[in-house]
Amino acid sequence: MARRIIVAANREFATAPARLFVWRQSRRAVAAADGIRQMNTKNPFGGLVAGLGAGEFDMLRSAVDERRCRGELGYGTLAEAAALYRPDPPCPSCSAPGVARDGTSASGLRKYRCRACGAKFNSLTGTVFEGCKKDLPAWASFVELMCWNVPVEAAAEIVGISHKTAFEWRHRVFAAVSGYQDRLVLSGRVWLDETYVVDTDLSHGYGQARKRGLSSQKLCVVVAIDERKTVVAKVCGHGKPSSARIRDVMLPHLAEGSTVVHDMEKSHAALVRATGCRSEAYRADVRDPAYLECMALVNNLCSWLKRNLWRFTGMDPGNLQLYLDWYVYLFRVNQAKDRWPKVERVLRHLMMADARYRSLG
Repeated sequence: MARRIIVAANREFATAPARLFVWRQSRRAVAAADGIRQMNTKNPFGGLVAGLGAGEFDMLRSAVDERRCRGELGYGTLAEAAALYRPDPPCPSCSAPGVARDGTSASGLRKYRCRACGAKFNSLTGTVFEGCKKDLPAWASFVELMCWNVPVEAAAEIVGISHKTAFEWRHRVFAAVSGYQDRLVLSGRVWLDETYVVDTDLSHGYGQARKRGLSSQKLCVVVAIDERKTVVAKVCGHGKPSSARIRDVMLPHLAEGSTVVHDMEKSHAALVRATGCRSEAYRADVRDPAYLECMALVNNLCSWLKRNLWRFTGMDPGNLQLYLDWYVYLFRVNQAKDRWPKVERVLRHLMMADARYRSLG
């Protein structure tokens, strides 16, 4: 009996690839037939769209974009998103809860009046969307492009906004994620290293030739990652960091009792002592297989971080920490993109974060 079962199973496995090939071919044939049928079928909306004026076509496109966002995100306008994520916001002036509803605006935003101080505001006041004249579909497209780190010029062209507006929107997003790393704490095995970025500020090296090596013309970025893939990236001044600078930057981000894996940099010793962590040090030698293997995680992270920053050539060095906050935030978002779509999660964060950005106007 067992022999007959094995023979039948072998016959089944032998014929499975042939059946799979036939199934795939049939699926492709059906898809091709559907494509030909759609090509030969006249679009019933063609004449309607062709007869629309410029203003009417823009209204139709806006309605289509809203429907697309409603299907993908669950809401199609900023007013609908605010009603979902900010149903009863506190007063942005005095932070008093329990404000009174005061009707709706022409765009559908709910308006409020504070019972304590009498301030009037709407559901987007105090967020990065405050005073925004574009609706949700434009913001959804811009956020998606930001998740791919698309340059400002390309994002402005694709979304249909000016370069000035695209630059302002980028920094509105940065304002919402600013300080995101402040609450991150690394634990367990923590890999620590530094990487360096050339300071593009001309005033810092004015009249001097660009120096090689770890000169004071370069900005130091301390990078750390733990076994749970939590990342911290912090600016640590110019040139090679001192023990005090490393300690001040990383002390809040290391849990006591962790194991710090590093490259025997002298400034790391003070940090390890201050946090009560264990030290696991390897001499930095690219010819040593043990060093390359044990420090590969943080070294690869530094490489990817610098590659990400190269996309923003010419940025103000004073904004470097904002770009690092966005990188770390997006690193966390990408880890859960299979369970939570990136654009939806970022838009929710922007809607719920109490952050403002001074307009360039």
